[in-house]
Amino acid sequence: MADTLAPGFLIALPHLQDDNFRQSVVLLLQQDDQGAMGVVINRQSPLLLAELCREQSIPYAGPQAKSVRIGGPVRPEQGLVLYGGEHADPEGEPVVDGLHVSASRGTLARLCSLPQGRFECFTGYAGWGPGQLERELEEGTWLVSPPDASLVFETTPDAVWTSALRAMGIDPASLVSGGGGVA
Repeated sequence: MADTLAPGFLIALPHLQDDNFRQSVVLLLQQDDQGAMGVVINRQSPLLLAELCREQSIPYAGPQAKSVRIGGPVRPEQGLVLYGGEHADPEGEPVVDGLHVSASRGTLARLCSLPQGRFECFTGYAGWGPGQLERELEEGTWLVSPPDASLVFETTPDAVWTSALRAMGIDPASLVSGGGGVA
């Protein structure tokens, strides 16, 4: 596949009512002829990061109220960490300037040992089979925009969808449900 949308954001349009993706923003990490993979960045989990660390015997020094986010319905036992570029980590991969990703337990342990830092932990991921995402794009299920680390680290999950649309110059109230259009 010559053209790829990764890395980029997929912003769900109102007619996408699947509970896993309703009003979601997905950071698309990979797209090729085998399919696509990304992380929903705006789904909070009731699981606290401190609790997850305790279960995994990882020392945790960060904010006690920090939650794990639900990255998607595929392999919920799989963990991913998105973190800021200021955290040099040998096991991470750059996504875009100021944003890195890692599936390493070591990365998670190193970041959780810090009393503060720009990182978010996710369980699971979003996945599409060959051609599936392309069909969904043709059907008008998603809007595509460039990734922005501030939506991951500086925007509350409840505000990410609206903020992503506004960054594209779209008033969320102007979107109509049912056809993927703008009123």
